[in-house]
Amino acid sequence: MDTAYKITNELLNEIKILSDQNTIESRIEQSLQNINTNEIQPIEGNYYSELNYHLLNYALKAYKNKEENICLWRFLKKISPRQLNLKDKNDTEVITTDNLCRLYYCSAPLEDLTCLFVPITDVESIDGYLEWIEGNFYNVNYPTSILWLYALDSSLSSMFPDEIVYLGKVEKTHNDKIMTPDFGYENTILFKRFSSNKNLKKETEITHLENVENFIKLKGIEANREFEQIFSFLKREFRDRCLSRSGKREETQKDTKKESEKLKEVLLFGVSDKVEEGCISFSDLRSSTSFLNQHGKNFYRNKIQQPFFEQTKLISSQYNGRIDKFMGDSVMCIFLKDHSDIEQKEFETETVLNNFFAIFDLCKILNQLLIKNNMKDSILGLRSGISFGKQILRSNLGNEIVRDFTVTGEDVNLAARLEHISIYELMINNKKYFDRAINRFPEIRALVSLAGNFEKLNPQTKKIIEEYTIYENIISNLEKLEKVRFDIRINESFYERLKVHFEKKGFKLTNKENSHIMGFEEYETKSGYKFQFYFCYYNPKGFSDFQRMWILPIETEMLEKISIKDDIL
Repeated sequence: MDTAYKITNELLNEIKILSDQNTIESRIEQSLQNINTNEIQPIEGNYYSELNYHLLNYALKAYKNKEENICLWRFLKKISPRQLNLKDKNDTEVITTDNLCRLYYCSAPLEDLTCLFVPITDVESIDGYLEWIEGNFYNVNYPTSILWLYALDSSLSSMFPDEIVYLGKVEKTHNDKIMTPDFGYENTILFKRFSSNKNLKKETEITHLENVENFIKLKGIEANREFEQIFSFLKREFRDRCLSRSGKREETQKDTKKESEKLKEVLLFGVSDKVEEGCISFSDLRSSTSFLNQHGKNFYRNKIQQPFFEQTKLISSQYNGRIDKFMGDSVMCIFLKDHSDIEQKEFETETVLNNFFAIFDLCKILNQLLIKNNMKDSILGLRSGISFGKQILRSNLGNEIVRDFTVTGEDVNLAARLEHISIYELMINNKKYFDRAINRFPEIRALVSLAGNFEKLNPQTKKIIEEYTIYENIISNLEKLEKVRFDIRINESFYERLKVHFEKKGFKLTNKENSHIMGFEEYETKSGYKFQFYFCYYNPKGFSDFQRMWILPIETEMLEKISIKDDIL
């Protein structure tokens, strides 16, 4: 063990100052030639000596035996105190483990994926965790390493071991961002490390030696079967709960510091004060209670609700968003900036379009399910509220029993209110907004009759007439919208960015001259279909700050006949 410790330590110190990857590979290969695996034969029941033995053997597979696609997958729910306290220079086992993992991070032939779960319930250890993250990932320039940080659902967290290490091969044909294991590889090794627990049964093969980590080791088929179940879950969850991602980092130290500060706030306080921007959407199956009562809960849940929720995975698979949560018949989705190299305007347009396309496709999915089940003309529909904004806060809220990683903030609340508000409530809001025009119009109508000529009226009087005309048109529009089964409600910031894209693509605004009076703007897209965006005024907090919101009704004919991306891009 001392030889492995010495060689890996000297090697890592040397390649810290190297930038050329070919030189790094050459030095790693030379050093590994001098390590004999017989020198680090594992001590029975000792987690770190067992792990080191197999880590080194897998490194030698790539460098000595020239096997391809060798990979390390590592998932940490709780970092071992021995790993966090690497100031103890006498703990050569743990330092060697750290060094060997870094070899995987540093080398191109060896690929790796490391994932750290939050929340961390041990507040006193948070600084140590952050130092570990910064030392291994944020302040380095590895060519292949990637770190994910995300909140594991609390109910699952209690069942998850403190650490999982899987040594195997990467599937050659994987096209995903995640490195998918080759579950047919026969020589895989799986370690599961657990916190010390004297009540664990002996048949689990976990030892209870003093100052030694408890663990299970699986090989071959057993290892593959076990990890395949774990990995399939993690693959679904990585976007839904991911807090941060780190690969070969090109950001400045200032950006890295911000990332670290934001992470610390989430871990310590449950929410970050560093606001982010992006889109939030809530989509609800409207009239679902009436539909359920009419057709029965089994039909509704098995034929409509569950198949619909299953297909919402397109949020992450196609549109670079993530599903935050399901709430009854509603799904909450998040579209945030996930890479720093994209220009601001490009990010805003891309995010708005992704959210818009995703919600349109959710409407399409529901409509197809209704057609499939001979319910084309049913009352069931989808109502969505979307907001684009810069007041989105990462949150990791709850208690030791139930904890959820989500987002909070003004823009999140606005999206929820846009989805939830009824047409009747919008009518009341607009009546309050146009209150002055409504009260004065009867008097002004008499003046117009006496004057006999609209042009003779003063500007203030003309404005009242115009506002009252807009109000009447808005109310008329809302009455029509109440009968629509599919609609999308969006805030002004979202619509402004969508409108810029429409104008850039040359889509014609068909009612440009009188849209402000008619209460809607109509765009004709490539397919010839017309999108009518109706505006009205809404007071989300019940105070004096009314906002303009937009409603896009979607006809079922449009859902059946057009591809939204092809039509708008």
